[in-house]
Amino acid sequence: MRTFFAWHQTILTSNAHRRTSRLQILLLHDSEHDIARLEAVLLESGHYLCSVCANARTLAKEVERHRPDLLLIATDDPSRDMVEQICVQSQFRERPIVMLTESDDPQAMRAAVSAGVAAYVVAGFKPERMSAVLDVALLRFNHEREQFASIAAAERREAEQATIGKAKAWLRRQGLSENEAYAQLRATAMRERCTIAEVAQRVVGA
Repeated sequence: MRTFFAWHQTILTSNAHRRTSRLQILLLHDSEHDIARLEAVLLESGHYLCSVCANARTLAKEVERHRPDLLLIATDDPSRDMVEQICVQSQFRERPIVMLTESDDPQAMRAAVSAGVAAYVVAGFKPERMSAVLDVALLRFNHEREQFASIAAAERREAEQATIGKAKAWLRRQGLSENEAYAQLRATAMRERCTIAEVAQRVVGA
């Protein structure tokens, strides 16, 4: 059984085969089906590769140990436990996850995609197409991460405005007008070199 426990790399003199940026790829597999060929293709594409035989119980440990740019999972049939571990790994959107499997079960595919898999490739995968698969996975991952960040930023702004509104309401009860209340919050923020929302949070907390 072939297993790489450290990062390996093959650098090509030509960039023709390396459309995707050089990545640290962690290949976790519970099957020997085409693994050696897949490893060769990834290395020939100029990526750093660590290939480990793993399962649902060891997946998290291997990801924590190697901290890859991209997680590539090759499995004959993704189990429910495996999908649950993928869900845990994808919740903070640290890296794209690609799954190669022999299972074409629509339910398994939906579960994997819902768990955060950026690309799900079923039976018939050709290792030579790996670069295209990685390109698509990275594009989708980056797009979804940008959307997530945008939504999170909007929610944060909304929460900050709500806090500022509560702080102004409290200051108005102390006899200030709305404009005076906001001016006081702003002046305090400038003096203490922090945001108005941070000052408002202290006012509301007090």
